[in-house]
Amino acid sequence: MKRLSLFVLIALLAPAAAFAQAAGAAAAAGRVAVVDFQRAVTDNAEGKKAQEKFMAEFNKRQKDFDEKQKAMAESQTKLQNGDKALSESAKADLAKQIDRLSTELQRMNDDAQKELGELQQQLFRPIADKAQKAVESYSVENGFAVVFDSSSQASSIIYKQEVADITTEIIRRMDAAAAKAPAAPAAAAPKPAEPAKK
Repeated sequence: MKRLSLFVLIALLAPAAAFAQAAGAAAAAGRVAVVDFQRAVTDNAEGKKAQEKFMAEFNKRQKDFDEKQKAMAESQTKLQNGDKALSESAKADLAKQIDRLSTELQRMNDDAQKELGELQQQLFRPIADKAQKAVESYSVENGFAVVFDSSSQASSIIYKQEVADITTEIIRRMDAAAAKAPAAPAAAAPKPAEPAKK
């Protein structure tokens, strides 16, 4: 049974086409820049807090998953090593226990992927929206016609000058805007969804 797979933060939030426009338009209209959008979302103060919340939930689920996986492995070892010492009914009980644990592990993994994906969206979507606005305003102010997302796996950027990378400035602006904004009341932690009954 595989371990829970760690989500790549922001993979659901920032498709490669979010900023990319036709390269011909850039040549005709103005300058070009790049931004590591994933880093812009996760490396600002608000993004770091969101990462901490996400990883706390992920680690809790991973611990539960590992404990159940360990129990299943112990039962499998006991069944394999005790084939002469165990009665037929004890072997049958162990086999049922292994099947039940395997089903529970699969359900835990499926639920975790769905619920962690929802939590990721809830935590990072507002930050991604703020990053998008910061990129847009910075680009207008500085005459960038096109801003490419260099964090996208689909990015075809093979070279960029450091001066064309606006990521650090976007993070600085987001932190400055958050510092100016009035403090919002702390939101209660989301309640985990009840596991689906199968």
